Amino acid sequence: MKFRNTSIEIKLRRVLLLTSSVVLFLTCVAYFTYELITFRDTIRDNLSVQGEIIAANSTAALAFEDKEYAVEVLNALKAEPHIVAACIYDKEGAIFSKFPDSLDDKQFPSKIQKDGYQFTGSHIEGFTPIMQGDSRMGTLYVKSDIKALYARLRLYGLIAFLVITVSFLLAYLFSNFLQKSITKPILDLAGTAKIISAERDYSVRAVRPGDDEVGLLTDAFNQMLDQIQTQNREIIALNQTLEQRIKERTAELEKTNEKLKQQNEFVETIIDSSIDLIAVFDLDLNYLILNKHAEKAYNIKKEALVGKNVLSIFPDIKDSDMLRDLKKALDGEIVHNTNYTLPVLNKYFETYYVPIKDNDNTVRRILMVAHDITAIMEANQNLQLLNEELEKSNQSLEQFAYITSHDLQEPLRKIQIFSEMSENSLDDPAVTKSYLGKINSSAHRLSQLIRAILNYSRLSKSDTHTEEVDLNKILENIKIDLELLIAEKNAVIQSGDLPVVRGIPLQLNQLFFNLLTNSLKFCEKQPFIHISCNILTGKEKELSELHIPGSHFRLSFTDNGIGFEQQYAGKVFDIFQRVHNNVRYSGTGIGLALCKKIVDNHHGKITVTSSPGEGTTFFIYLPCTMISS
Repeated sequence: MKFRNTSIEIKLRRVLLLTSSVVLFLTCVAYFTYELITFRDTIRDNLSVQGEIIAANSTAALAFEDKEYAVEVLNALKAEPHIVAACIYDKEGAIFSKFPDSLDDKQFPSKIQKDGYQFTGSHIEGFTPIMQGDSRMGTLYVKSDIKALYARLRLYGLIAFLVITVSFLLAYLFSNFLQKSITKPILDLAGTAKIISAERDYSVRAVRPGDDEVGLLTDAFNQMLDQIQTQNREIIALNQTLEQRIKERTAELEKTNEKLKQQNEFVETIIDSSIDLIAVFDLDLNYLILNKHAEKAYNIKKEALVGKNVLSIFPDIKDSDMLRDLKKALDGEIVHNTNYTLPVLNKYFETYYVPIKDNDNTVRRILMVAHDITAIMEANQNLQLLNEELEKSNQSLEQFAYITSHDLQEPLRKIQIFSEMSENSLDDPAVTKSYLGKINSSAHRLSQLIRAILNYSRLSKSDTHTEEVDLNKILENIKIDLELLIAEKNAVIQSGDLPVVRGIPLQLNQLFFNLLTNSLKFCEKQPFIHISCNILTGKEKELSELHIPGSHFRLSFTDNGIGFEQQYAGKVFDIFQRVHNNVRYSGTGIGLALCKKIVDNHHGKITVTSSPGEGTTFFIYLPCTMISS
């Protein structure tokens, strides 16, 4: 941004200097790189030649195993100050002699490597074979520093710096001199434009400097001034009549506006007289019109809504039918929603969304008309609830009819049969006693069924007197009641901290009692029962498919009993439904039906998961806060 605002003189100077500097820098870098590569090759070649000479002179020392002579040969390397180490290996790869002799053998390579010389860090080192004819007598190792390379690089760097510096100064001087021939005519033209702009004197003309591009630019600039001067004369002449025209046009607009105002007031009166909610939106879904009934329903002043986007006022409708219907109307579709719940008002409306189009059939506005049908919907909901209650009552009647025709008749049939058989075997007391025992057993079974039916029938929703109930105390009392059975089964019952809920104490006591006795009864090994509780989050409620509003406790009763197939999970809560027909597990088939009815009375839900041989878990969902009626 700063470069853009600088003068053209400075820009040209910078371009010239930058171009010269880049060219010089790239030239020096190329030369520097070339010298680096060639000098490295020269150092490697020189060291290789020296190695071959030393290797040739070392043949006799290795042949006669004369270490003193080998040392004398290696000492010849003292003439080369950059060689830091050298040694001769025999055929077996052992060090025969070394230079200087003070170096430790560990400072030399432990193994002979490939012949040749390579750069390794800050040194160059390599191996040369010591040959006698075609036979390899040994190997020469030489290691040299590359200080000569560094010295040469420093020298080239100093030369490059001096060349760039001197060249930069010369380029600066030449750029100052050469750029004036370009910048002066442009600056003169800019000065003329500045004078015309400040004084608004369009009779001034710029002086043409020559026939180059700047001269053509000056001619174009002067022609533009001619056109501006001509247009100014026309504007001055037009302004003399424009004021009168404006007054006449203003008077006409005032009359038109007065008519439009009267029409708008008439339309607003009609709209405000409607008992429906009426609103008009623009293409961006901003409120344009709102009638008094809608203003009253929203409990928001019209001034606070008009001109505002519907989502900024009511963000809760982001994923609602209202926003989807508005978008459909934007596409030109007339939308009729017969049952829409407005989240803001918590009421039901029958709504119409009508696109308002102009002459070319383009949607310009959206009209929304909402008719309040809350009373009708509430009546329908009440009717539906009554129908559901009636259906439940019919189902209960059907269940009781089934009980009468099956479960209750079965023990009566046995009593009748064994009574007749007893009469026919009076001469055999042992058989008669056996039959009387079976009659007594059937009578006891019939008594159990009658008591269970009475208990189930007493659990009506009319008994809804609630109070605060500590579930920890409920559990402790039931442990005391079942103390003998728990001891007999050697059962282990673990529980976490249970909450205090608002409910019916006797029913909650019966709920816990039924679930615990089930876990103790349906177990073939040492019973282990775990009871826990947590408050469900929104995501957990969704995973649990708990479609009940509000916060809920989730009580879990987990045992290690015999379990059952999960396919029967939906039937175990029906009255007189038993999933185990084994005579070892006797029961009336009403216990879990009682549990479901108790949970229903507490506005909750009960579910079960089970697997044969792996135990069962009952989940009871109870509201965190209940309001007694």
